[in-house]
Amino acid sequence: MSGVRNRILVVEDHADSRELLAEFLEALGYEVDVAEHGLQALERLRCAPRPAVMVLDLMMPVMSGWELMRYVREDPELSSLPVVVVSGAGDAHPLPEGILGAVPKPVDLNVLRHFLREATRRC
Repeated sequence: MSGVRNRILVVEDHADSRELLAEFLEALGYEVDVAEHGLQALERLRCAPRPAVMVLDLMMPVMSGWELMRYVREDPELSSLPVVVVSGAGDAHPLPEGILGAVPKPVDLNVLRHFLREATRRC
């Protein structure tokens, strides 16, 4: 999958967190698209322009981040999408396979920035 190098999809069910992440990423120069849950994210991923990276919460209604990752990894056009998990799930829940990095909540924006630079460098 080839995404727009500076485009990021933020998938987060909490509006305040979603807005904070979007504002932070826009201030860094990224184009940001947002989704409230995994199903909405899947719809956005299947449309153009596709993001270069997805920032993903795991615990969401409608479709969780784990479910979304299963769909993404099974889709040949999406399977190489870099994903950074941002979650308060803690160590009790193992991360889905194929994750570039994980940032616990509350989000350390410097750590998130590091993972995003790594991901966009690979595009």
